[in-house]
Amino acid sequence: MRNGLMALSIDDLLKQPAEAAKRDAHDAASGAINPKISDAIRHAPAKQRTALRKLTAKMQHAIKLCNEDQAPKGALIALDILQKNPDAAIANHIMGVAMEKMGRLSMALDFFERAWKLNPDNPDIYQSMAMAAWKLDMLPAAEKFLRIYCQRAPDDPGGLVNLGGVLRDQGRFDDAIEVVRTGIYGKPEHADLWNALGTILLESGDPVQAITFYSEALRLDPQFARAWNNIAFAHELCGQTEDSIAAFETALKNPGSRSDEMAMRHGYALSLLGAGRVEEGWEQYQVRLDPDYPDATLFTFDEKRWDGKDPEAIRGKRLLLVGEQGLGDEVMFLNTLPDVIEAVGPEGEVRLACEKRLVPLIQRSFPDIVVRPHASARLEGRDWRVAPEAIKGFPKLDYWTPVGNPLRCFRKTADAFPDRKAILTADPNEVKHWQDWLATLGPGPKVGLLWKSLKMTAKRTKYFSAFERWKPVLTTPGAVFINLQYGDTAEDIAFAEREFGVTIHTPPDLDLKQDLDRIAALGKALDLTIGPMNASLNLACAVGGEGWIIAGQHRNWTLLGSGRSPWYPTSRLFTSEGFANWTAIMADVASALAERVKAKKAA
Repeated sequence: MRNGLMALSIDDLLKQPAEAAKRDAHDAASGAINPKISDAIRHAPAKQRTALRKLTAKMQHAIKLCNEDQAPKGALIALDILQKNPDAAIANHIMGVAMEKMGRLSMALDFFERAWKLNPDNPDIYQSMAMAAWKLDMLPAAEKFLRIYCQRAPDDPGGLVNLGGVLRDQGRFDDAIEVVRTGIYGKPEHADLWNALGTILLESGDPVQAITFYSEALRLDPQFARAWNNIAFAHELCGQTEDSIAAFETALKNPGSRSDEMAMRHGYALSLLGAGRVEEGWEQYQVRLDPDYPDATLFTFDEKRWDGKDPEAIRGKRLLLVGEQGLGDEVMFLNTLPDVIEAVGPEGEVRLACEKRLVPLIQRSFPDIVVRPHASARLEGRDWRVAPEAIKGFPKLDYWTPVGNPLRCFRKTADAFPDRKAILTADPNEVKHWQDWLATLGPGPKVGLLWKSLKMTAKRTKYFSAFERWKPVLTTPGAVFINLQYGDTAEDIAFAEREFGVTIHTPPDLDLKQDLDRIAALGKALDLTIGPMNASLNLACAVGGEGWIIAGQHRNWTLLGSGRSPWYPTSRLFTSEGFANWTAIMADVASALAERVKAKKAA
C-alpha cells in the first residue's frame, strides 16, 4: 500500500474521465459513504487516537470538499493524511470517499476494504463498501454489507434506504418495500424513506403510486432535488409532460452535484421533446455529449465538432458523422442524412462511421458517401468511440459530429420530418429470398414478432409487456408469426406452442443479432412487424417495412409530442392512456391484426 500511495497521482486521475458506475445507486441516502470521524477515532487502536484527534479538522475539511463537488481538492488533503497514517482505518476510509466522489469506484472499494481490514468494528465502513459495490453492480455483496450495517446502526434510516435500493435493483420489489416501510414506521418524518419507497414503486411499474410517495417526500423536504427529479420522471411515464417539465426545472435549481445535474438535464430534455417543444429539447439534449453525464459516449477526435445548429457551416466542408448511443438510435438518427448530404453539397464530402453490422446496408443506401465502421470500447466503465477507418487514408476533415446533432437544424418540429417511406434500401435479392421462404408458410399475413429487450433488467422490465399478455395477438386466426427477437427465445416460443397452440417460425440460417442487412431485408419482405421499438423494428421501418410499435408510455420522447412516430411514416403506434396498460394495448393490436387478416383474405 505504501508503494501504491507513492504512485497515486490525483492530477493523473483527473486527466481521464471518471469510471462510470455500472449501476447508478439511484436514490441512495445522502451522505451514505461519509464516515463519522469521532466514531472512527473511538474504534481506532489506542496508539493512533491522539494523532488522529489532531487531524480531525483536516479530515472534516476533506470530506466537506468532497461533498461540495470539489473532490480533487478533498482527495489531495485525504492523500496527505493517508501518506502520514497509512495504517489508520479512517485515513483509508476518507481516501475511499474521495475516490468515490471522483468516480474511481474500483479504487474506492480497495480503500474501503483496507479500512475494513484495519477496523472491522466500524459500521460506517460496511455502508461505504456497500455503496461502492452497488455502483459496481456487485448487488449480493452490497446487500450483505448493508444488512450488517443495519444491524450495527439500527437508528440510521439511511441504511434501510440503501438496502431497499439494492433489493429493488435485484427485482425483489416486495422485499424492498417491506424494508423501507419498516423504516417509515419508525421515522415517518424522514423524506429519504418516502422518496425510496416511491422509486421502488416506480421501478416496479407503478408511477401513479410513486407520485404519491414522492409528493410526501417533497412535503417533508421541499428542497429535495432528487425527489423533484424522480417525480418528474414519474409524471413523464404517466404522460403528464408539463408536470414533468416543471418538476425537472425545480430540481435543476439545486441539483446537488455536477453528475446529478447532467442526469436531470437529460431527463429534462426528453420531457421537452415528449411535450413537442422540439427545438428546446434538442438544445438540452446536447447534455448527452457532456463527459460529466454518466452515460455519455466519449468520442476522441482532433477535428472541431459541428454543433448541428447552422447548416451553412458545413457547406463545401469535409464532415464525418459518427453513430451514437445504441443500434436503434444510430438507425433512427439517420433520418437527417439526406439533408446533411444536400447541405454539404457536391463541393464537400460526407463520411459516416457506423456500427460495423450496418455498413453494407447504409453503403448500399448512400453509395455516394464513404461509410466505414466505428470502433467502441468500454474502459473503466465509460464507453469510448473512435473511427480510424473513416479518417486514415482520406483528406483531412473540417468537422465531425455525432449523428444526432443535425436534428437541431433539420428537425425543429415533428412536422419537419419528411413523408419518406424509407431511409435505407434493403438488398433486393435478400428481399426476394425471404419472400420465397415466407410463401412456404401458407396463406395469411406474415407478421414479424418482437417482445422484449436483450437486457431485461429490473429497471427495464416495466417497459415491456409480459409474454403471456400477447395471447390475444398470437391467437389471431389466420396470422402467421415470424420470430425476429434476438437473444434467448426458446422458452417463450415453446410457451406459445404449449399454452396458446401457436407456432412462431424462426427464420432459417439467420443470426438475429448479427446479420442486420438480412434482417432489414426480412423486415421489408414481411407484411408487418409488431413489437417495442428496438433495433430490429427500427431496421424494418427504415427500409420501408410496415411496423406496429407497441409502447407502454403514450408520450414517449421519440414521438415529439405528435402521437405518432415521425421518424417512420410506415409505422403505426399502439399505446394507451396511463402507463403500461398492456391489456388494453394488446386488445387494440389483436383487433387491428384481425382486420388485417380479413383484408388479406379479401384481396
